[in-house]
Amino acid sequence: MYDEIVAALKAIPGLPVKEYEWETRPAGNHATVQIDFGADGDQGDDHHQDQAFEGSVDLFTKGMASTVAAQVEAVLESICGAAWELNTQEYDRETKKIHREYTFQIEVL
Repeated sequence: MYDEIVAALKAIPGLPVKEYEWETRPAGNHATVQIDFGADGDQGDDHHQDQAFEGSVDLFTKGMASTVAAQVEAVLESICGAAWELNTQEYDRETKKIHREYTFQIEVL
């Protein structure tokens, strides 16, 4: 599912997407996507099994009103369903852009 999210985000026109970190951030809209860690799972017989992975999408846009943000949300909704949220939305002084952080959870099959 993570690969599906990355591919769907990369298919959004005019949105460069990088996994993990940018060495040099693009001047326009851009996004970073990453898997952060495993979510709680079953424990037994001294074994721990992750039931889901949590990840994030950091979206940087030039303004508050952004069709790109709606497209990112549509990607997360179509792949993750109810297991995503807009965690933060703030002005980033370093990039001079609106920074939205979405968090999502995907099931381990």
